[in-house]
Amino acid sequence: MSKNTDSSIKLLVLYDILLKSTDEEHALSTNEIIEELKKRGISVSRKVLPSDIDLLNKYGYEICSYVKKSRYYYAVHQFFDTAEITMLADVIKASKLTQSRKETIINKLYSTIGLYRDTATDNIIFLDAKKFGNSSIIYNIDAIETAIKQKKKVSFVYFHLDENKNKVYHKGKKRYVFNPLSLIWSKDNYYLLCYDDRHDGTSRYRIDKMESVTVEGEPILEKEEFNNFNSETYRKQVFSMFGGELEKVAIQFDKELLSDVYDKFGMDIQIHKSSDGTLTTTIEVQVSKTFFLWVVGTLGKVKIIEPNNVKERFDSFVKEITDNY
Repeated sequence: MSKNTDSSIKLLVLYDILLKSTDEEHALSTNEIIEELKKRGISVSRKVLPSDIDLLNKYGYEICSYVKKSRYYYAVHQFFDTAEITMLADVIKASKLTQSRKETIINKLYSTIGLYRDTATDNIIFLDAKKFGNSSIIYNIDAIETAIKQKKKVSFVYFHLDENKNKVYHKGKKRYVFNPLSLIWSKDNYYLLCYDDRHDGTSRYRIDKMESVTVEGEPILEKEEFNNFNSETYRKQVFSMFGGELEKVAIQFDKELLSDVYDKFGMDIQIHKSSDGTLTTTIEVQVSKTFFLWVVGTLGKVKIIEPNNVKERFDSFVKEITDNY
């Protein structure tokens, strides 16, 4: 093997190490890189390594460095950033592919941004398979994920659009400051689920209606429920982004809707068969217009059995629709 070939292989292996094992938050020192190369049967001296790094940069592979007692190097990933991977993973997770196929594809996506990004979408709750198109949201997601990862509060300016599509800022453009819990994708939109210190409760905000999203220096409030927060449990409780009181509701439904009921409320609910062939179960759900619309949309194939206050609210909801149409 020629000397030029040896040098080319060395550069390829060096880049592979930096690409897969480093990013801007996880650099390798000169000694660590030399050790990794040695594990792969390649010997390089401390004096030669900087020249090899320079060659990689010359060929278009961006490698950055900084000095902190020793010199550290990391690769600048040129494929997708964390927020872009998050959005791509959303689409894949919400698709009808098999679970194993989803995991394979998502792992390939992760491999393009390094080993240290394997929790990039841990804070996302996937509800609906919808596309989302808004370039500004990428930066908002990235900042919020950073805040969640670093356990810092996040702040932003919030707005809505008027009838002329002009921005109307809330609170006179005063910044909202919250403890971020999770990102949620629902009904074509991303939302931030967060905890409000002042009102001692959770709130939800559209991420595409945020501006100037900033990771604050202040750490998040330490609460036991944050540590015990279960995104899957929350997913089962929430139909969509319409608020509602969490209640236990008994429903009766036709057997043909069993798969739909399992999809919406999870496989751990208890199903009971009635003498007339229908099925009953008790679910825990945020009682809202969205829940009522789902019941109405089944065209009588789902009935609310109890509690009475939910039945009465549903009857009022149906009457309101009937009166208006």
